[in-house]
Amino acid sequence: MKKIIKYSFFISLVVMFSQCSPDNEGEYGDAVNRSEQIIGTWAIEKVSQIDLDAEKKSFPEFATKVDITNAIASMPFSDFTLKIDNGALTTSIGNSPMAYVISEGTGSWSWITNDAINLVNKELGINASSGIETQINGENVIFYMRTFSGISGDAPKLSLNYERFDSDNSPVTRYEYILAKQ
Repeated sequence: MKKIIKYSFFISLVVMFSQCSPDNEGEYGDAVNRSEQIIGTWAIEKVSQIDLDAEKKSFPEFATKVDITNAIASMPFSDFTLKIDNGALTTSIGNSPMAYVISEGTGSWSWITNDAINLVNKELGINASSGIETQINGENVIFYMRTFSGISGDAPKLSLNYERFDSDNSPVTRYEYILAKQ
């Protein structure tokens, strides 16, 4: 009986280790150039307002996130367009309420990828390590990239996030702008 157990153990070890082999995962290709992907003209498709205190307390989505895309009929967010070129940025606000966030005009933009942004994104639960900093008419505005998942494909989408702060400089509201490439 001991021999049977001994040989069974030995055979199972041989079978187990003979099945292991290195994975051949193939080639991954070149790194994706996000700058090339965001170049173009973008128009707002959807705007959501997120209550950060309610989100932090794990309230359900209907209590934390509100679609405000068409909240004010005379001020449609769809009037806003954002044109991104290599280092240059042009905004056209129209009647949209985006004037509260960013100036109309032409300016510059640059990627922000550093430890401070990574930390902020981690605290917000945002799965991104990048943002863009814009400068138009002497005003700086930072948008965080929530995800890059929809930025390529047949109908590219860009997700930008902007935060409002209270008098103590604590974030209270986040606005998520979903823009579609024109």
